[in-house]
Formats: sequence, structure tokens, C-alpha cells
Amino acid sequence: MFQKILVAIDGSEASAKTLDVAAGLAVANEALLIVAHALDEGQMPIRQSSDPLLLSRTDVKRVWKAEGEAVLAEAKAKLDRPGLRMETVLLESDNERADDQIAHAVIANGVDLVVIGSHGRRGFQRLVLGSVAERVLRKVECSVFVVRAND
Repeated sequence: MFQKILVAIDGSEASAKTLDVAAGLAVANEALLIVAHALDEGQMPIRQSSDPLLLSRTDVKRVWKAEGEAVLAEAKAKLDRPGLRMETVLLESDNERADDQIAHAVIANGVDLVVIGSHGRRGFQRLVLGSVAERVLRKVECSVFVVRAND
């Protein structure tokens, strides 16, 4: 049914559950699993030029990229199982949020199913933080499987 499945992970406990669900779907469908981690520069703290103790934007990006690569390496090691075809991709942009990067990766890779986790935020927290899963759902034309985090 599905040929290419993209799973978006952020390294959290909730994304570990999402990764397991996506791997099961990929094996069941004999699909390629694309494990993606997006670096969201919108979440990057702004450095005050007068504060010498804070890292520069370049240094923060370097650390975030290394952490993103570690998240993907851990996912790859965890999913070493028979029958699973998998590749990893680190999504980066100077001006796009994670949801935009994921939506572009879906198009670029011809993905027909996105598996993404939801932290289940409600009320003010959801209003302030938004929902990457919800924004991805609105931006892509393929099916989206949302995995709810345990409360």
C-alpha cells in the first residue's frame, strides 16, 4: 500500500514510540522508511552581542547539527532489524520551521505516508508552542499517521 514512509523524530521519548510504529508500518508494507530530524532554527536562542558567555549562532548550529546527527544514528542503530529498508536525513534550513522542512522532504522524496508524534499539549501550552504534527498535516497531500504520546 505504501512505498515510502517518512517518520519525523525529535529524540524525545514520544518520538521513540513514533519510530517503532513507523518501522512496523514500513516492514508490513515492504516500504522504504525515511527517518528525518529537522533542525528548527526558530527555536534557537538569540545571542545578545554584549554577553560573551553565550555561544554564537554558528556555534549553536554546529552543536544542534551534531545532536541531530546523534538522534539519527541512535534511531538507525535501534531499527537494525530484518526486512527493514531505511535511510536517514537531517533537515536543515536558515529560515524554515521544522514543519516546512518536513513538508518539503515529503515532496522531494515522493513520500506517501508521514508518521509523526504528538505530545498531546492542550490549552495555553498548545497555543504558545503550536503543534508541528498539526502544521505538517495541513501542508502535505499524502496520508499522515499521528502517534499520540503517553500522558
